[in-house]
Amino acid sequence: MKHIGLKITAFIFAIALWLYAISLKNYTVSIEVPLLLNRIPENLALSQKAPKYIDILVEGKAFDLIRLKNSTNHLSSISLDLQNALLGVQRFEINKEKFNCPHFPNVHYLNTLSSPFVDLEFDTKITHTVPIKLDATIEIDSGYILMSEPSIEPTEVTLQGARNALTRIFEVQTQKVKYSKLRNNLSENLPLELGSIPSNIEVLNTHTQLNVKVQPVSHTQIDKIPVKLIGVYNRNIYKLEPSEASIQITGGKSILDSLSIKDIELFIEFNRFAIEDTDSLSPTIKIKAPIQSSRLQPEKFRLQKIETLETQP
Repeated sequence: MKHIGLKITAFIFAIALWLYAISLKNYTVSIEVPLLLNRIPENLALSQKAPKYIDILVEGKAFDLIRLKNSTNHLSSISLDLQNALLGVQRFEINKEKFNCPHFPNVHYLNTLSSPFVDLEFDTKITHTVPIKLDATIEIDSGYILMSEPSIEPTEVTLQGARNALTRIFEVQTQKVKYSKLRNNLSENLPLELGSIPSNIEVLNTHTQLNVKVQPVSHTQIDKIPVKLIGVYNRNIYKLEPSEASIQITGGKSILDSLSIKDIELFIEFNRFAIEDTDSLSPTIKIKAPIQSSRLQPEKFRLQKIETLETQP
């Protein structure tokens, strides 16, 4: 333990001297840097994805290289000026003039670890719209009814990019969602599933609005609804028997509360009796409102001759 303080001092001095010696020497190291594409002409777009990163070899002082390589942010990059790009495939050289490293002015570009060129293909830039497909599972709670098919707004997505890339995209789906036991109307913003869209294509609207209308199930009955006989026939000879019906309807409460006899149409085409070779038929039911189900009483109506009825004793 004799002279321990002197030994520690000597050790620290040796480390400092070693670090100083290292700091004076240049080293080389490989790093991955982002490729930045600048000033693409407004009428052109990339036909295919450009590489996101380039592996290069740089030279500099040890401490600078350590900080640069271990940084979580990209403090250096390769930048290409595409202002004079033309249609078709073009080759761009990667060199020291394209290297940016503003925070480490003493770090210098040496070369790439692969090809010193990047080939980029350009095509005419267009705007294109494709349908949005809803990818949703919607389950309504017991005692409730879905008033209409779920809808989305907007129904299309607008894309911008190279003509030959956009013509290969036919639709874009929403992200997959599931709703269970819905009891109330739903209005929700859904993001689009863009994982399959190439990065060189710009998506102008990335969300759509999902709307679902839900109501409690209700029941009602409307009586004395006229049943019409339609088509070409002698109205002085033929009629339906009976001439009125009652209908039991199941549907959304607010719809049924406002439903009246004028919203319901019952009719039978005269020619159906001959075509189906029968003397009684069920009428066609038209209701001017979305319902769940309906049941008619009576279910069938007979074709009667008026003159036959009048000559009966």
